[in-house]
Amino acid sequence: MRYPPNSGGPTGWICGPRTYYFKGWHFEYHAYCGPWPLKKDGEPRKRAGRVFWKVCQEFADLPKAEREKYRTGGGCAAF
Repeated sequence: MRYPPNSGGPTGWICGPRTYYFKGWHFEYHAYCGPWPLKKDGEPRKRAGRVFWKVCQEFADLPKAEREKYRTGGGCAAF
């Protein structure tokens, strides 16, 4: 969608990976980098172990509508 200059519409967009909370794990799911676990403060964890990857597989096996129920943030926003 295009907005003409000085129309009062958005002047830009900011996008980030979508974040989810599923089965005790807070993680981001980036479109081309994939999932990665996050700390409580939102920073990426240093490592992702087997337990995390097992939970990610369970999450990925859910239908898209069901996955969206666990979404906590991220995506694109206009400003």
